[in-house]
Amino acid sequence: MPELPEVETVRRVLVERLAGLRVSGVWVPRVTFYRKPPLSAVRGLEGSVLEGARRRGKYFILQFSGGRELTGHLGMSGRLFLAAASDPLQKHERFRMDFGEQSVRFVDPRRFGRIGCELPEFGPEPLSADFDGAHLAREFKGRRAAVKALLLDQAVVAGVGNIYATEALYRAGVRPARAARSLKADERERLAAGVKAVLEAGIAAGGSTLDDEAFLDPLGRPGRAHLTLAVYGRTECPKGHTLAKTRKPLAGRTSWYCPACQK
Repeated sequence: MPELPEVETVRRVLVERLAGLRVSGVWVPRVTFYRKPPLSAVRGLEGSVLEGARRRGKYFILQFSGGRELTGHLGMSGRLFLAAASDPLQKHERFRMDFGEQSVRFVDPRRFGRIGCELPEFGPEPLSADFDGAHLAREFKGRRAAVKALLLDQAVVAGVGNIYATEALYRAGVRPARAARSLKADERERLAAGVKAVLEAGIAAGGSTLDDEAFLDPLGRPGRAHLTLAVYGRTECPKGHTLAKTRKPLAGRTSWYCPACQK
């Protein structure tokens, strides 16, 4: 599933290429959509100008003139890409918005993506000043849940997924299955800093493009962040230690860590 760096990469490309352009048409092709966009979300967008785009967690929000917004989520396999308006309907295309001679298309083979959805309740953005060791202290206090499971909880922190949680825990030297309440103050500070660092690096590299999660930006370019991952998808950590897997999935995710580097 695309995580914060991938969605932020998409947002930046859309702003760069489409901001200031007027919507000339909106379509929901007759292709099965897991949850079809509500008519109220797309009605009236034609003729408006795309003024910008923002991101909240793993959601992107397109901003139009007149104060209208359209929220979307890429789901497991969704992708927004730019094409010529004259290009034919793509396989698995669920949504299309034209801007004169070009268009933005939403394709989603697994159908878990959303267009025109509501934003859920979120914790703070991890790259904001509101996310720090003190925030983790409040969220982790008295909680027996695995620390990784809480990092994946969007009500605790917005936008962190399996890839970057795995990397942040390695940087912090914390095992993913540890009870959140067991972390000491210095470990919480390292973890908050690790989350920020891996997300910033992921954004700078244009996100991660993995074999089983083939993320591409709207121009069809793969990300490069996966090339520098320390733990996720590896068999050894950067220090040459063999990685181990937790006895059971955490928050439904397989979790790898380094027994030598993480305590």
